[in-house]
Amino acid sequence: MGVLQKTMEDEIDKCIEEWENEAGNLLVIEKKTDRSASVSFFTSPKPVPVSRPYCGNPPSIHMDSYLRDFGATLEVDLWEKGRGFSLHLTYEYTYELDKDRRDSLVPALSRHEEDAFLDQHYHLFQPLKHYTRRDVEQAGEAAGEQFR
Repeated sequence: MGVLQKTMEDEIDKCIEEWENEAGNLLVIEKKTDRSASVSFFTSPKPVPVSRPYCGNPPSIHMDSYLRDFGATLEVDLWEKGRGFSLHLTYEYTYELDKDRRDSLVPALSRHEEDAFLDQHYHLFQPLKHYTRRDVEQAGEAAGEQFR
């Protein structure tokens, strides 16, 4: 196994988990390959997937994602690759903006320039606050199990 392949495998493994932000939104990330994962997004307070009206209302479960930026960022296709929104999740070790300096996923949203009509849908994935790992006893309870 080459050094780059091993590094990418290590990077994706850091993200495989259930993550929650302070608003109660939940990300469930499951490994597919050494460079890709399946990501499900659930809103709070009752964890349910988001319906995505900009692409026919599929639920925000099992969305494709892949490592970018030499493994520093997991990019999630919120529609399809090359079209619509992307959720960028950057892994931060002991994130300094987290009050407890926990490992975090820091989110950002982007869209393709030609998809300006999506501006009205940014709210579906708000707030863009960092995510931290869920407590072990919480993991798999409310959202994850019923949608896997």
